[in-house]
Amino acid sequence: MRRLPLLALIAALSVPAGAMAQSTAQQMLDTARQIRADVEKLKDSLPADARAAMLKQADDIERSAASGDYAGVGAAPKPPTNAERILAERGRLDWLFAEAACTGYTQDNYQTFRYSPSINERDSHCRNAHGHWATYVRYARDPAAAEGAEQAPFYYDAATRRAVDHYGRR
Repeated sequence: MRRLPLLALIAALSVPAGAMAQSTAQQMLDTARQIRADVEKLKDSLPADARAAMLKQADDIERSAASGDYAGVGAAPKPPTNAERILAERGRLDWLFAEAACTGYTQDNYQTFRYSPSINERDSHCRNAHGHWATYVRYARDPAAAEGAEQAPFYYDAATRRAVDHYGRR
């Protein structure tokens, strides 16, 4: 029975070097396949309980890989969300409220407030920015709307940049 850990180690080390580029789950599946192949090769020289233990180990590895136990191990870091990116760049998510470009606009009046009676770029950018912010706030409260909560900060940031750039040109 003392040979079992040694055989498992040999099987794990016999995985080709090219497997390093594979995902961890795929590497574990390859290891389980290699353990099964080793059991088949050594079936005449291994005791029955050692064969059964090695096959059980291969089954456990395959079950763990199928259930996603190895999914996060060794995976590349997840890219930041739009909200995280804006926080890192601007220091706050609602950075428009700290800018003078859309002074006068609030979440309560953005749909009706105007700087001038005619529609102009500044008004449209400020309205769009506040509208996207309202969308973000609404979606952020609903776990089922994760996609909308991810997209809204992107559009908010773009509209806010346009409003600030337009205000800076005047």
